[in-house]
Amino acid sequence: MAMFFKSKLKFANPTRFMFFVIIGAMVGGAILARVDRVLTFATPVGATTVQSPALNQLLHQDVDEFDRIGKPFLDNYCLDCHDGVDGEGGVDLSIFQTSDDVNGSLSLWGNVLRQVESGRMPPEGNSRPSIEEVSKLSGWLMDAVSNRFHPEPGSGRIRRLNRAEYENTIRDLFRVPRSCFNNNSKIIQTNDYFQPATGKMPRHVLAVSCFWNSRERYSDLPGVSTLPVDPPVEHGFANDQSSLSLSPLLMESYLEISNSLLNNDEFAQLSNLWQAMFLAKNGESENDSIQRAEERLASFLPRAFRRGVSKEEANVYLNLFQGEFHQNKSYTSSMITTVSAILISPNFLFRQEFLPVSDGLGDKPIAKRDLELERNFKMANRLSYFLWGSMPDDELFQAAKERRLLTNKQLRYQVNRMLDDPKSKSLATEFGMQWLKVQDVASVLPDKTLYPQYYVKSNQRPPPAISMMIEQLLFFESVMVENRRITEFIASEYAYLNRQLMDWYAVDPEQVLGYSPPIDRFEDFFRIKWPNGHRGGVLSSGAMLISTSTTTRTSPVYRGAWILDVIYNSPPPPAPADVPPLEAAAGEVSVDLTVREKLASHRENEACATCHNVIDPPGFAFEMFDAVGKWRSSYANGKKVDSSGELRGDAFVGSERFKNVVLRDKPRFVRAFVEHTMKYALGRQLDFVDQPDIRQVADLVAKQDFRFRAVITEVVLSGLFRKHLEEIVDNE
Repeated sequence: MAMFFKSKLKFANPTRFMFFVIIGAMVGGAILARVDRVLTFATPVGATTVQSPALNQLLHQDVDEFDRIGKPFLDNYCLDCHDGVDGEGGVDLSIFQTSDDVNGSLSLWGNVLRQVESGRMPPEGNSRPSIEEVSKLSGWLMDAVSNRFHPEPGSGRIRRLNRAEYENTIRDLFRVPRSCFNNNSKIIQTNDYFQPATGKMPRHVLAVSCFWNSRERYSDLPGVSTLPVDPPVEHGFANDQSSLSLSPLLMESYLEISNSLLNNDEFAQLSNLWQAMFLAKNGESENDSIQRAEERLASFLPRAFRRGVSKEEANVYLNLFQGEFHQNKSYTSSMITTVSAILISPNFLFRQEFLPVSDGLGDKPIAKRDLELERNFKMANRLSYFLWGSMPDDELFQAAKERRLLTNKQLRYQVNRMLDDPKSKSLATEFGMQWLKVQDVASVLPDKTLYPQYYVKSNQRPPPAISMMIEQLLFFESVMVENRRITEFIASEYAYLNRQLMDWYAVDPEQVLGYSPPIDRFEDFFRIKWPNGHRGGVLSSGAMLISTSTTTRTSPVYRGAWILDVIYNSPPPPAPADVPPLEAAAGEVSVDLTVREKLASHRENEACATCHNVIDPPGFAFEMFDAVGKWRSSYANGKKVDSSGELRGDAFVGSERFKNVVLRDKPRFVRAFVEHTMKYALGRQLDFVDQPDIRQVADLVAKQDFRFRAVITEVVLSGLFRKHLEEIVDNE
């Protein structure tokens, strides 16, 4: 650590170097102490849980329920395969004889319920439970989870800002009108069309791509260091706390970023804060400069740390400024050094939700911690990073300072206000596009020999995948801005297409628009009504179809796995390493077997059949679309495409009827969408103990006509989102 500060900050003398090391130790030690305080009070794995006599009595009252629901279910559908130590998959369900046995293994029973609800278990060919039986099993297990004390799952109390959150926080902290970093995850760099307060998306959108465009775009700030790339998260989101650590190398990157940003002339011109914060005043005395720095830091620190700041904390950075100012006599240089130190503090780089605060933003510190104030600041941060991917604004800070942010009425108001703000675009670009796995589209490069039409020779048009990414974003934004039913993600009558996609999807622009836009107008996207039922929704979008294909053929396995993961939040396990892949060109160019016939060989193996009988049918529904998302009725070898299948007992032929099957079981999709939303809101994976809250939110959403804002509002009002607001750790 010492070498790091010495080499990177290039202090003029050892005193300044040691002073900065002390600051690093103080700030870093403070955060570690708080983490240790939380860990000390957390329930350790395997610890004995103290239960009240009333709770024990309640648990023992469930014995009859196990005999009535649990045991018959096991006898009828499970014990043929999971009876004894040699049970399939190493799972022995015969050990459960009482409700106490079940209450001690709820995680295992959560997996049992997931397997049954997904249709993976019992295996095909075995007797299957009815919807009523599964519902009874689910209700009984939800009661069991709700009525017992259980170890606290990961709460997401502390995590580093990810790339998008850091970028947005810098933008709002320094009041900059646009991004200062190169971040291609945004897909579209233009925002003028996005006015959510109107409740309506425009018919025509000028969508200038961050990946490709034919118009002049703004350039990234020259000389500003590139933001580090966040590690990928499987079946989660980029804000997942499990992946957001801070290594010494990453710390060094953030130091370089802060120095390059604050010393950038263009940044100084863009920032509405820079002049007041950093500019020196001619003829000002040293004492006046120090007093002005104290005032500026008193205003800046609470916003940078997203909470109240005590006098002692503020003095650390004021002392740093004074030491710098005594050495170089430059107000600007000294303030840049001080603010750089603030930007590499864990208090800035981490989202912290359990810190002591002063009595308000920058006011005098309080002798005894104000727990209600802490809860309000915690909620302000949770809300802002969920809906905006950024720090709270002045109104949220003020509501937290006045201790009025925790009522249902105030939370509903803030959710609606924040969704009406253009900053809610982050919810679409980060949550929406990660949920739909849009980032996978650009990485697929179809075989040039088999799909030459994919590669456009004109310099004015990008590959269709770029247009398909924008199509997905605009569609998600329309559901969000217009508060439409989330079931429209499954099937809808409209989309946003440019001329390139109209040609790709065989949509006649004269029919849907009344005229034909120029083919080279790539950035012009129009809201159109689908002329047929083949398309509509995210399932048959080009983005999904291309990203779930190989370079040479379609992949019902990839498409089925995508549907299980995205639509049902039930990702299949990875294939065993020793399973041979299908031939590279099977189906499309083979003169013998279609891809469907090839996959049948996998299901001949009993071990493979368990998963493939669940994965493959949803994928077969989209075989009418080729590997680049175009409609077809036969393979290249002349054989007719077979798009039939069965999902949980419901037969279908083709994508349209498959969507109808999905919509006939709305609760399953709605619950999965709530789970995805909750994972993003909490920044962590979900556990079975979270399911009662998840299902309650899903039920409330159904009662509100499945509207998008109902999902967001009920997630915020849920017990999971509010968890720990009444459980502040306190050693005093």
